[in-house]
Amino acid sequence: MARIGSLEIDGNIVRTPAIAFVNTERYPAPHGALRVTSSLRAGKGDIRIAASEFSPSKSSADNRAHLKPGYRGAPYAEQVPSDFAYIPNIAESMLDSDRFVANIAKMKTGEDLLRPSYCSVVGTPSRLAFLAYCGMDVFDSIPLIMSAENGWYLTATGALVYDQIEELPCSCPACSKGRKGRDELLQHNYHAATDELKLVRHSISEGSLRGLVEARVRAEPWLVQNLRLMDLDHYDLLELHTPIKGPRFHAGSKESLSRPDVVRWRRRLEERYHRPKAARVLLLIPCSAKKPYSLSRSHMRFREALWRSGRAPIVHEVIVTSPLGLVPRELEMFYPAKDYDIPVTGHWDSDERKMVEDMVGWLVSTQKYDLVISHLGDEREPVNSVLSDFIDTSGGNPGARDSLDRLEKTLREQLPETKDRAKGQRDLDDMRSLCGYQFGEAGEKLCEGARIAGRWPNLKIMNQGTQVGMVTADRGMVSLTLDGGAILARSGAYCVEIEDFIPKGNLFVVGIEKAGPEIRIGDDVAIVHKGDTRAVGVAKMTPAEMALAERGEAVHIRHVLPVQP
Repeated sequence: MARIGSLEIDGNIVRTPAIAFVNTERYPAPHGALRVTSSLRAGKGDIRIAASEFSPSKSSADNRAHLKPGYRGAPYAEQVPSDFAYIPNIAESMLDSDRFVANIAKMKTGEDLLRPSYCSVVGTPSRLAFLAYCGMDVFDSIPLIMSAENGWYLTATGALVYDQIEELPCSCPACSKGRKGRDELLQHNYHAATDELKLVRHSISEGSLRGLVEARVRAEPWLVQNLRLMDLDHYDLLELHTPIKGPRFHAGSKESLSRPDVVRWRRRLEERYHRPKAARVLLLIPCSAKKPYSLSRSHMRFREALWRSGRAPIVHEVIVTSPLGLVPRELEMFYPAKDYDIPVTGHWDSDERKMVEDMVGWLVSTQKYDLVISHLGDEREPVNSVLSDFIDTSGGNPGARDSLDRLEKTLREQLPETKDRAKGQRDLDDMRSLCGYQFGEAGEKLCEGARIAGRWPNLKIMNQGTQVGMVTADRGMVSLTLDGGAILARSGAYCVEIEDFIPKGNLFVVGIEKAGPEIRIGDDVAIVHKGDTRAVGVAKMTPAEMALAERGEAVHIRHVLPVQP
């Protein structure tokens, strides 16, 4: 839910997420910074706070205030609308994790979704990444001031007792003066928060904020529990705002198992996935450090054994891995299958074991293979424990020469030899499984009567000489042509309905009537008007944002219907 935006007040524009610095005689705001000030003293471009209900005098300036007294949760303040969305009394609710995540979900559902959000009192450097991840846009400097007054030296990984630090671990101007004092401590806290927010904005722009959050929440136990409850209790909200494709990430903590993009991977397998029809034999193999797996030395050896056996077209390779659980070979280019790294110790903890046991149990019970072969290493024990009728060919060392020979021999002895033409049919079956995973049942229709052209990983879906889609190495998913979009449109899936016009350039929210709820940022979509496909492109907003926004690019157009002269 994190976002980079522009906050404009009185013609002054500030990039968000941002810090609004309290501006008083005792605590003057840094020069040129966004300021938060009482409406009685506010200047141009300041965030204005209305006077308290107990103030002896209130002026007409209060009518122009951006925040009313109730934003801090004052029990006697009148609850009137503000220009910002906010959680009243957020400092108290952050210590009550159930209440905090419920408040975040409430604020980020409905009309408040696009409003700028204001977060008071709690925005210390170690919390900024998590709070931005929850959708907060503006933080005030009150916690930085409070920490300085109480002798806390703030860092991105937590707070230190200022008087006990012999060597200041920072080279900001305040820490480089060679002396220690209250003013220097306050200025350091300002610098620490400002620098951390720069890193947060960079992470948002790169799509890598979740990784930063998983590192930063270690500073305080209740940050960890808040993140875990957000993942568990409000997965649907987080997943709605998680792009379908992201950058490479490091899955190095327990929370990586519950990342929205990782959980979506596992859920989509269970909800959408069907094995390639010709693949009657399941071969379970370990993952590799190199991604995509097919380019690793270990997987090249596995595949050589398959092709030497002459049975490759009827064997379904499925990789067992954490945190994804399972990766069918035909999906190995799809995010996040080729974009994660994990620490490898050879030991699986109880959560990983339970996850992979459940996934393997689901796979063998629903996909109905004729034969199951386990060719695993460290994953062997938890996987084999849920298999009843299978052959183990690895002996715990899947890359060993004798294990590979045993795999080849088992395939030869257990399966009939396949014909040459089976390769083309298997390519189409693999593509059908990928399209089904990406688009659901509607995606499988892209492959009806089609053939696959090109060489892996760049493959085209051809239907009667017309290209309907293509998979490329950089995206790892199907990119639609106009003809492919028309096929989806006939099923009513992944469609953005517009008024009667043909887009010129990219599609903006003006003119959009509705968008399919299944659409996520990064999805290929069809732009249609009453069943007529006008364009195809990549979604840049969630369906909720398309419905609420008054401006902005909704779909980046790739192909558009030619305008008739």
